[in-house]
Amino acid sequence: MRDKGVDSILKSVDIPMAKERATEKLVSRGVERGPAGIVADVLLHADQRGVSSHGLMRLEHYLKRIEHGGLNVRPDIHIEMTSGSSFVCDGDDGLGHYIVHEAAEYAVDKVKEQGIVMGLIKNSSHCGALSYYVKEIAEHGYIGMMFSQTDTIAVPFKGSAPYFGSNPLAFGFPKGEGEYPTIIDIATTEVALGKVLHAQEAGGEIPYGWGTTADGEETNNPNDIKYLKHFGGPKGYALAFAIDVLTGILGNESYGTNIPPMYEDLHRYRNLSQSIIVINPKMFGNNLMFESMLKQMETELKDIPTTDGSFVKIPGEIEMEKAFESDEVVINENTYKILFEEEER
Repeated sequence: MRDKGVDSILKSVDIPMAKERATEKLVSRGVERGPAGIVADVLLHADQRGVSSHGLMRLEHYLKRIEHGGLNVRPDIHIEMTSGSSFVCDGDDGLGHYIVHEAAEYAVDKVKEQGIVMGLIKNSSHCGALSYYVKEIAEHGYIGMMFSQTDTIAVPFKGSAPYFGSNPLAFGFPKGEGEYPTIIDIATTEVALGKVLHAQEAGGEIPYGWGTTADGEETNNPNDIKYLKHFGGPKGYALAFAIDVLTGILGNESYGTNIPPMYEDLHRYRNLSQSIIVINPKMFGNNLMFESMLKQMETELKDIPTTDGSFVKIPGEIEMEKAFESDEVVINENTYKILFEEEER
C-alpha cells in the first residue's frame, strides 16, 4: 500500500528519451557510449516489465559508485575459451550489464557449433535483471540460463545471521521468430532487495514474510527490513548455496560474506561472479518441434480452470504483458531529477 500523495511524485517518461538521458549521464562519467547504451537498455527493460526495483532507480547508485572509483569505466574485457564448450570472461571490474551482455553474445556465437556452451564471468559487478540476457539468447533461437551471486542479505534456513545474497537465476526459452520468449527470472529470496528499496522510496507497507528486522522479527514496514528471507525455507536457501558454488567458488573468487557490499565501500571493486549457459535445441531434436511443443504446453496450462475465475499464467507472462502496454516508463521523482535536472557546477 502506498502513502497518500505518492502517485503525485511519479513521472511518465518516453522510453527513447529516458534511454538517451540515462546514456548521457553515464557518458558524462567517462563510460563509452556503446556500453552506456547497453546499461540503459537493461534498466529500461526492467522498468518496462514492471520490475522497477531493477530499473532506472538503480542509475543513481551506479553514478555514485563510478564517482567513488568502485567501477572501472573503461574496462578491458577479456574472454578466453578454456575448452571447446567453456570460457571465462574477465570483466575487469566494469559495469556488469555490459560485461554480461558481451559474454552472452560470445556464448551465442559459439553455441551454433558446440551445442552447449557455459561461461563463467568474473571481476564483474551488479548486472541488473537477468531476464534481459536470457531474452537476448532466446531471441537467437537458443535456451539461456543465468546465475548470479549477490552480497550478503539473506538469513539461511533456521539461521540467525545473514550469509548468502538474493542469488537470482533466470531461464529463457525460444518460441520461434517473432515470438516473445518465455522468461523465468527469480531471486532465491522472497523478493530481491531492490523491491524493498523501491518500497522504501514509494512509502507504505510491504507483505509480511519479505524479510526481518535486525532482531529477526518479521515486519511489514520496508524501512525496518534488515535481512531478507529465502523463499520456501530450506529450498530457496539450498538454491542460493548452489548458485554461489556455480559462480564465485567455481571461479575461485568471492562467496557468501566475502562479497563486497553493493551499497557500502563505494570505492571498492566488487569482484562479482555470474555464470551463463546457452543450449542449442537443434542438437537434441527438431527445433520446430521444440518450439511448437513448448507453445502447446503453455496452451494446455492456460486451459486449466482456476478457483477464482481468472486464468493460469505462464511464468513471466505478467511481465511480458506489461512490456507491451506502453511506450513510456514510470519513474519516481528522485530518478526523474537525476535524469533531467541540470547538474550543479
